[in-house]
Amino acid sequence: MEKKIKLKASSYRWVVLFSLFYTFVAYAFVFQIVPPVVGSIMKEFSVTSSAQAGLLMTIVVVPGIFLALPAGLIVDRYGVRLVGFASTILTAVGSLVTAIANSFPTLLFGRLILGIGGAFIVTTTPTIIPQWFSREELGKAMGFYGINMPIATITVFPIATLLMLSFDWRYPFYVGTVVAVTATAVFASFVRDGPLKNQKRSRSVDIRRAFANAELWKAGLVWLLFQITAISFTSWAQRLFQTYKGLDPVQASLLASGLMFSAIPFVPLNGWFSDRVGRRKPFLVVGSFSMAVALFASGYAVGAALVISVLGLGVAASMVPPIVSTLPAEILEPDVVGTGFGVLALCLNIGVAVAAPLLGYFIDATSSLVLSFMGIAMFSVVGGIVALYLKSR
Repeated sequence: MEKKIKLKASSYRWVVLFSLFYTFVAYAFVFQIVPPVVGSIMKEFSVTSSAQAGLLMTIVVVPGIFLALPAGLIVDRYGVRLVGFASTILTAVGSLVTAIANSFPTLLFGRLILGIGGAFIVTTTPTIIPQWFSREELGKAMGFYGINMPIATITVFPIATLLMLSFDWRYPFYVGTVVAVTATAVFASFVRDGPLKNQKRSRSVDIRRAFANAELWKAGLVWLLFQITAISFTSWAQRLFQTYKGLDPVQASLLASGLMFSAIPFVPLNGWFSDRVGRRKPFLVVGSFSMAVALFASGYAVGAALVISVLGLGVAASMVPPIVSTLPAEILEPDVVGTGFGVLALCLNIGVAVAAPLLGYFIDATSSLVLSFMGIAMFSVVGGIVALYLKSR
Protein backbone atom coordinates (compact mmCIF):
# COMPACT_ATOMS: atom_id res chain seq x y z
CA MET A 1 0.00 0.00 0.00
CA GLU A 2 2.84 2.44 0.90
CA LYS A 3 4.54 1.84 -2.47
CA LYS A 4 1.27 2.45 -4.24
CA ILE A 5 0.80 5.79 -2.45
CA LYS A 6 4.35 6.87 -3.32
CA LEU A 7 3.84 5.93 -6.97
CA LYS A 8 0.59 7.86 -7.14
CA ALA A 9 2.17 10.90 -5.52
CA SER A 10 5.16 10.73 -7.84
CA SER A 11 3.14 10.49 -11.04
CA TYR A 12 0.68 13.30 -10.37
CA ARG A 13 2.20 15.63 -7.77
CA TRP A 14 3.80 18.04 -10.24
CA VAL A 15 0.53 18.50 -12.11
CA VAL A 16 -1.18 19.42 -8.83
CA LEU A 17 1.68 21.71 -7.83
CA PHE A 18 1.58 23.60 -11.14
CA SER A 19 -2.22 23.92 -10.92
CA LEU A 20 -1.97 25.36 -7.40
CA PHE A 21 0.79 27.66 -8.60
CA TYR A 22 -1.27 28.95 -11.53
CA THR A 23 -4.34 29.46 -9.33
CA PHE A 24 -2.35 31.69 -6.98
CA VAL A 25 -0.74 33.52 -9.93
CA ALA A 26 -4.20 34.39 -11.28
CA TYR A 27 -5.24 35.85 -7.93
CA ALA A 28 -1.91 37.68 -7.51
CA PHE A 29 -2.15 39.04 -11.06
CA VAL A 30 -5.44 40.79 -10.28
CA PHE A 31 -4.19 41.84 -6.83
CA GLN A 32 -1.07 43.51 -8.27
CA ILE A 33 -2.82 45.41 -11.08
CA VAL A 34 -3.39 48.39 -8.78
CA PRO A 35 0.24 49.59 -8.24
CA PRO A 36 0.94 50.34 -11.93
CA VAL A 37 -2.38 52.16 -12.41
CA VAL A 38 -2.90 53.77 -9.00
CA GLY A 39 -1.94 57.23 -10.27
CA SER A 40 -4.64 57.15 -12.95
CA ILE A 41 -7.21 55.84 -10.48
CA MET A 42 -6.38 58.63 -8.00
CA LYS A 43 -6.72 61.22 -10.77
CA GLU A 44 -10.05 59.92 -12.10
CA PHE A 45 -11.70 59.64 -8.68
CA SER A 46 -10.02 62.72 -7.15
CA VAL A 47 -8.21 60.76 -4.45
CA THR A 48 -5.48 63.00 -3.01
CA SER A 49 -4.20 60.88 -0.12
CA SER A 50 -1.67 58.11 -0.78
CA ALA A 51 -2.83 56.36 2.39
CA GLN A 52 -6.43 56.35 1.08
CA ALA A 53 -5.29 54.96 -2.27
CA GLY A 54 -3.45 52.24 -0.36
CA LEU A 55 -6.84 50.94 0.76
CA LEU A 56 -7.23 49.43 -2.71
CA MET A 57 -4.54 46.94 -1.68
CA THR A 58 -5.50 46.66 1.99
CA ILE A 59 -9.17 45.84 1.45
CA VAL A 60 -8.23 42.79 -0.62
CA VAL A 61 -6.55 41.10 2.33
CA VAL A 62 -8.98 42.16 5.08
CA PRO A 63 -11.27 39.12 4.46
CA GLY A 64 -8.23 36.87 4.84
CA ILE A 65 -7.64 38.16 8.36
CA PHE A 66 -11.02 36.79 9.40
CA LEU A 67 -11.23 33.77 7.08
CA ALA A 68 -7.68 32.37 7.23
CA LEU A 69 -8.34 30.11 10.20
CA PRO A 70 -11.93 29.04 9.35
CA ALA A 71 -10.85 28.28 5.76
CA GLY A 72 -9.54 24.86 6.73
CA LEU A 73 -12.86 23.93 8.34
CA ILE A 74 -14.77 25.11 5.28
CA VAL A 75 -12.52 23.14 2.93
CA ASP A 76 -12.92 20.01 5.07
CA ARG A 77 -16.70 20.39 4.99
CA TYR A 78 -17.23 21.24 1.31
CA GLY A 79 -14.10 19.85 -0.34
CA VAL A 80 -11.04 21.35 -1.98
CA ARG A 81 -12.39 21.39 -5.52
CA LEU A 82 -15.71 23.11 -4.71
CA VAL A 83 -14.13 25.77 -2.50
CA GLY A 84 -11.29 26.36 -4.97
CA PHE A 85 -13.74 26.66 -7.88
CA ALA A 86 -15.84 29.20 -5.99
CA SER A 87 -12.74 31.15 -4.96
CA THR A 88 -11.45 31.54 -8.50
CA ILE A 89 -14.92 32.61 -9.65
CA LEU A 90 -14.90 35.32 -6.98
CA THR A 91 -11.47 36.40 -8.23
CA ALA A 92 -12.88 36.89 -11.73
CA VAL A 93 -16.00 38.69 -10.47
CA GLY A 94 -13.92 40.99 -8.27
CA SER A 95 -11.71 41.92 -11.20
CA LEU A 96 -14.72 42.61 -13.45
CA VAL A 97 -16.51 44.75 -10.85
CA THR A 98 -13.34 46.80 -10.40
CA ALA A 99 -13.02 47.29 -14.16
CA ILE A 100 -16.53 48.70 -14.54
CA ALA A 101 -16.58 50.74 -11.30
CA ASN A 102 -17.82 54.32 -11.61
CA SER A 103 -16.90 55.44 -8.07
CA PHE A 104 -14.15 54.87 -5.54
CA PRO A 105 -16.45 52.94 -3.13
CA THR A 106 -17.39 50.61 -6.00
CA LEU A 107 -13.70 50.09 -6.69
CA LEU A 108 -13.25 49.10 -3.06
CA PHE A 109 -16.24 46.75 -3.30
CA GLY A 110 -14.74 44.98 -6.31
CA ARG A 111 -11.44 44.61 -4.46
CA LEU A 112 -13.32 43.23 -1.45
CA ILE A 113 -14.91 40.51 -3.61
CA LEU A 114 -11.42 39.66 -4.88
CA GLY A 115 -10.26 39.45 -1.27
CA ILE A 116 -12.94 36.98 -0.25
CA GLY A 117 -11.89 34.61 -3.01
CA GLY A 118 -8.22 35.26 -2.32
CA ALA A 119 -8.63 34.43 1.38
CA PHE A 120 -9.35 30.81 0.47
CA ILE A 121 -6.75 30.66 -2.30
CA VAL A 122 -3.97 31.95 -0.04
CA THR A 123 -4.87 29.56 2.79
CA THR A 124 -5.81 26.43 0.86
CA THR A 125 -3.21 26.14 -1.90
CA PRO A 126 -0.07 25.74 0.27
CA THR A 127 -1.92 23.40 2.63
CA ILE A 128 -2.42 20.87 -0.18
CA ILE A 129 1.28 20.72 -1.11
CA PRO A 130 2.44 18.63 1.92
CA GLN A 131 -0.26 16.12 0.93
CA TRP A 132 1.73 15.43 -2.26
CA PHE A 133 5.38 16.04 -1.24
CA SER A 134 7.37 14.46 1.59
CA ARG A 135 9.26 16.60 4.10
CA GLU A 136 12.53 15.80 2.33
CA GLU A 137 11.25 17.52 -0.82
CA LEU A 138 9.11 20.19 0.76
CA GLY A 139 11.69 22.98 0.37
CA LYS A 140 11.94 22.28 -3.37
CA ALA A 141 8.17 22.17 -3.81
CA MET A 142 7.57 25.31 -1.76
CA GLY A 143 10.41 27.01 -3.62
CA PHE A 144 8.66 26.47 -6.94
CA TYR A 145 5.29 27.45 -5.48
CA GLY A 146 6.88 30.52 -3.90
CA ILE A 147 7.62 32.21 -7.22
CA ASN A 148 3.88 32.72 -7.78
CA MET A 149 3.86 36.34 -6.61
CA PRO A 150 7.09 37.27 -8.47
CA ILE A 151 5.79 35.72 -11.70
CA ALA A 152 2.46 37.52 -11.35
CA THR A 153 4.12 40.84 -10.56
CA ILE A 154 6.66 40.90 -13.39
CA THR A 155 3.87 39.89 -15.77
CA VAL A 156 1.26 42.37 -14.64
CA PHE A 157 3.40 45.48 -14.11
CA PRO A 158 4.44 46.01 -17.75
CA ILE A 159 1.15 44.69 -19.15
CA ALA A 160 -0.95 46.94 -16.93
CA THR A 161 1.29 49.94 -17.65
CA LEU A 162 1.14 49.48 -21.43
CA LEU A 163 -2.63 48.90 -21.43
CA MET A 164 -3.13 51.96 -19.24
CA LEU A 165 -1.03 54.13 -21.56
CA SER A 166 -2.68 52.74 -24.70
CA PHE A 167 -6.29 52.73 -23.43
CA ASP A 168 -7.02 53.45 -19.75
CA TRP A 169 -6.62 51.88 -16.31
CA ARG A 170 -9.69 49.63 -16.69
CA TYR A 171 -8.31 47.38 -19.44
CA PRO A 172 -5.79 45.53 -17.19
CA PHE A 173 -8.69 44.44 -15.00
CA TYR A 174 -10.52 43.01 -18.03
CA VAL A 175 -7.38 40.97 -18.77
CA GLY A 176 -7.27 39.92 -15.11
CA THR A 177 -10.84 38.66 -15.40
CA VAL A 178 -9.87 36.39 -18.30
CA VAL A 179 -6.83 35.07 -16.42
CA ALA A 180 -9.00 34.24 -13.39
CA VAL A 181 -11.53 32.39 -15.55
CA THR A 182 -8.79 30.17 -16.98
CA ALA A 183 -7.57 29.48 -13.44
CA THR A 184 -11.06 28.30 -12.55
CA ALA A 185 -10.87 25.65 -15.26
CA VAL A 186 -7.35 24.57 -14.28
CA PHE A 187 -8.18 24.23 -10.57
CA ALA A 188 -11.42 22.33 -11.16
CA SER A 189 -9.71 19.94 -13.60
CA PHE A 190 -6.53 19.00 -11.73
CA VAL A 191 -6.49 19.85 -8.01
CA ARG A 192 -7.55 17.30 -5.44
CA ASP A 193 -6.53 15.99 -2.00
CA GLY A 194 -3.21 14.13 -1.96
CA PRO A 195 -2.36 10.58 -0.89
CA LEU A 196 -0.30 11.83 2.07
CA LYS A 197 -3.28 13.58 3.66
CA ASN A 198 -3.89 12.55 7.25
CA GLN A 199 -7.41 11.18 7.32
CA LYS A 200 -7.90 11.19 11.09
CA ARG A 201 -7.93 14.71 12.42
CA SER A 202 -9.49 16.37 15.44
CA ARG A 203 -9.98 19.99 14.52
CA SER A 204 -10.50 21.18 18.11
CA VAL A 205 -7.23 19.58 19.19
CA ASP A 206 -5.52 20.93 16.07
CA ILE A 207 -6.36 24.52 16.88
CA ARG A 208 -5.31 24.29 20.54
CA ARG A 209 -2.05 22.56 19.70
CA ALA A 210 -1.11 24.96 16.92
CA PHE A 211 -2.09 28.04 18.89
CA ALA A 212 0.05 26.88 21.83
CA ASN A 213 3.16 26.51 19.65
CA ALA A 214 5.35 29.58 20.15
CA GLU A 215 7.64 28.66 17.24
CA LEU A 216 4.73 28.75 14.81
CA TRP A 217 3.86 32.26 15.94
CA LYS A 218 7.48 33.35 15.61
CA ALA A 219 7.46 32.06 12.04
CA GLY A 220 4.17 33.86 11.47
CA LEU A 221 5.61 37.12 12.81
CA VAL A 222 8.62 36.84 10.49
CA TRP A 223 6.18 36.26 7.61
CA LEU A 224 4.04 39.25 8.64
CA LEU A 225 7.05 41.61 8.82
CA PHE A 226 8.35 40.30 5.50
CA GLN A 227 5.01 41.05 3.83
CA ILE A 228 4.97 44.61 5.19
CA THR A 229 8.40 45.20 3.69
CA ALA A 230 7.96 43.47 0.34
CA ILE A 231 4.35 44.43 -0.49
CA SER A 232 4.78 48.08 0.51
CA PHE A 233 7.74 48.24 -1.89
CA THR A 234 5.92 46.62 -4.81
CA SER A 235 2.81 48.74 -4.15
CA TRP A 236 4.54 52.11 -4.30
CA ALA A 237 7.97 51.67 -5.93
CA GLN A 238 6.78 52.52 -9.44
CA ARG A 239 5.20 55.79 -8.36
CA LEU A 240 8.14 56.67 -6.09
CA PHE A 241 10.67 56.03 -8.87
CA GLN A 242 8.69 58.30 -11.19
CA THR A 243 8.36 61.05 -8.59
CA TYR A 244 11.78 60.98 -6.96
CA LYS A 245 14.06 59.35 -9.55
CA GLY A 246 12.60 61.02 -12.66
CA LEU A 247 11.85 57.77 -14.52
CA ASP A 248 9.08 57.47 -17.10
CA PRO A 249 6.16 55.08 -16.34
CA VAL A 250 7.55 52.13 -18.34
CA GLN A 251 11.07 52.47 -16.87
CA ALA A 252 9.65 52.82 -13.36
CA SER A 253 7.42 49.78 -13.89
CA LEU A 254 10.31 47.60 -15.07
CA LEU A 255 12.53 48.73 -12.21
CA ALA A 256 9.80 48.15 -9.63
CA SER A 257 9.52 44.63 -11.06
CA GLY A 258 13.26 44.12 -10.53
CA LEU A 259 12.67 42.74 -7.05
CA MET A 260 10.52 40.00 -8.54
CA PHE A 261 12.79 39.35 -11.52
CA SER A 262 15.74 38.52 -9.29
CA ALA A 263 13.57 36.53 -6.88
CA ILE A 264 12.30 34.10 -9.52
CA PRO A 265 15.47 32.00 -9.93
CA PHE A 266 16.52 32.35 -6.29
CA VAL A 267 13.29 31.38 -4.50
CA PRO A 268 13.31 27.75 -5.75
CA LEU A 269 17.11 27.65 -5.48
CA ASN A 270 16.97 28.67 -1.82
CA GLY A 271 14.23 26.14 -1.13
CA TRP A 272 16.26 23.37 -2.78
CA PHE A 273 19.48 24.46 -1.05
CA SER A 274 17.81 24.47 2.37
CA ASP A 275 16.77 20.84 1.73
CA ARG A 276 20.35 19.96 0.84
CA VAL A 277 22.01 21.62 3.84
CA GLY A 278 19.25 20.69 6.26
CA ARG A 279 19.06 24.23 7.67
CA ARG A 280 16.21 26.74 7.57
CA LYS A 281 16.78 29.53 10.11
CA PRO A 282 19.96 31.05 8.56
CA PHE A 283 18.02 31.83 5.39
CA LEU A 284 15.41 33.78 7.35
CA VAL A 285 17.97 35.74 9.33
CA VAL A 286 20.25 36.64 6.42
CA GLY A 287 17.34 37.36 4.08
CA SER A 288 15.58 39.72 6.50
CA PHE A 289 18.65 41.79 7.39
CA SER A 290 19.81 41.89 3.75
CA MET A 291 16.43 43.28 2.64
CA ALA A 292 16.85 46.20 5.04
CA VAL A 293 20.33 46.96 3.67
CA ALA A 294 19.13 46.80 0.06
CA LEU A 295 16.16 49.09 0.76
CA PHE A 296 18.43 51.64 2.43
CA ALA A 297 20.76 51.53 -0.59
CA SER A 298 17.83 51.88 -3.03
CA GLY A 299 16.79 55.13 -1.37
CA TYR A 300 20.10 56.81 -2.23
CA ALA A 301 21.13 55.02 -5.43
CA VAL A 302 20.71 56.32 -8.97
CA GLY A 303 21.33 54.86 -12.42
CA ALA A 304 23.00 51.46 -12.52
CA ALA A 305 23.46 51.45 -8.75
CA LEU A 306 19.69 51.73 -8.32
CA VAL A 307 19.11 48.76 -10.62
CA ILE A 308 21.69 46.70 -8.70
CA SER A 309 20.22 47.61 -5.31
CA VAL A 310 16.68 46.65 -6.41
CA LEU A 311 17.91 43.34 -7.84
CA GLY A 312 19.79 42.78 -4.58
CA LEU A 313 16.56 43.39 -2.69
CA GLY A 314 14.97 40.62 -4.74
CA VAL A 315 17.80 38.18 -4.00
CA ALA A 316 17.49 38.93 -0.29
CA ALA A 317 13.70 38.61 -0.35
CA SER A 318 13.92 35.24 -2.11
CA MET A 319 15.37 33.63 1.04
CA VAL A 320 12.23 34.04 3.13
CA PRO A 321 9.11 32.63 1.35
CA PRO A 322 10.26 29.04 0.64
CA ILE A 323 11.62 28.68 4.16
CA VAL A 324 8.58 30.04 6.00
CA SER A 325 6.34 27.78 3.91
CA THR A 326 8.18 24.65 5.06
CA LEU A 327 7.98 25.46 8.77
CA PRO A 328 4.40 24.35 9.61
CA ALA A 329 5.17 20.84 8.35
CA GLU A 330 8.44 20.78 10.33
CA ILE A 331 7.32 22.51 13.51
CA LEU A 332 3.95 20.77 13.91
CA GLU A 333 2.66 17.22 13.87
CA PRO A 334 1.02 16.08 10.61
CA ASP A 335 -2.52 16.42 11.97
CA VAL A 336 -2.10 20.14 12.74
CA VAL A 337 -0.23 21.28 9.63
CA GLY A 338 -3.38 22.69 8.02
CA THR A 339 -4.04 24.85 11.06
CA GLY A 340 -0.41 25.96 10.94
CA PHE A 341 -0.83 27.19 7.38
CA GLY A 342 -3.95 29.00 8.52
CA VAL A 343 -1.87 30.87 11.10
CA LEU A 344 0.69 31.80 8.42
CA ALA A 345 -2.11 32.99 6.12
CA LEU A 346 -3.53 35.10 8.95
CA CYS A 347 -0.13 36.74 9.50
CA LEU A 348 0.38 37.20 5.75
CA ASN A 349 -2.95 38.98 5.38
CA ILE A 350 -2.32 41.27 8.35
CA GLY A 351 1.07 42.19 6.91
CA VAL A 352 -0.30 42.90 3.44
CA ALA A 353 -3.22 44.88 4.92
CA VAL A 354 -0.81 47.15 6.78
CA ALA A 355 1.78 47.46 3.99
CA ALA A 356 0.34 49.78 1.33
CA PRO A 357 -1.34 52.34 3.64
CA LEU A 358 1.72 52.37 5.92
CA LEU A 359 4.15 53.31 3.18
CA GLY A 360 1.52 55.68 1.79
CA TYR A 361 1.48 57.37 5.20
CA PHE A 362 5.29 57.57 5.25
CA ILE A 363 5.21 59.18 1.79
CA ASP A 364 2.59 61.73 2.85
CA ALA A 365 4.37 62.51 6.13
CA THR A 366 7.96 62.75 4.88
CA SER A 367 7.75 63.56 1.15
CA SER A 368 11.01 61.62 0.97
CA LEU A 369 11.84 58.37 -0.78
CA VAL A 370 14.85 57.78 1.48
CA LEU A 371 12.93 58.21 4.73
CA SER A 372 10.00 56.18 3.43
CA PHE A 373 12.26 53.26 2.48
CA MET A 374 14.06 53.51 5.83
CA GLY A 375 10.71 53.29 7.59
CA ILE A 376 9.71 50.01 5.96
CA ALA A 377 13.28 48.64 6.23
CA MET A 378 12.92 48.71 10.01
CA PHE A 379 10.20 46.07 9.80
CA SER A 380 12.60 43.77 7.98
CA VAL A 381 15.21 44.35 10.70
CA VAL A 382 12.71 43.34 13.37
CA GLY A 383 11.86 40.25 11.29
CA GLY A 384 15.54 39.27 11.30
CA ILE A 385 15.71 39.67 15.08
CA VAL A 386 12.63 37.47 15.54
CA ALA A 387 14.14 34.84 13.23
CA LEU A 388 17.27 34.73 15.40
CA TYR A 389 15.15 33.41 18.28
CA LEU A 390 13.32 30.82 16.18
CA LYS A 391 14.00 27.30 17.45
CA SER A 392 14.59 25.71 14.10
CA ARG A 393 17.57 24.21 12.31
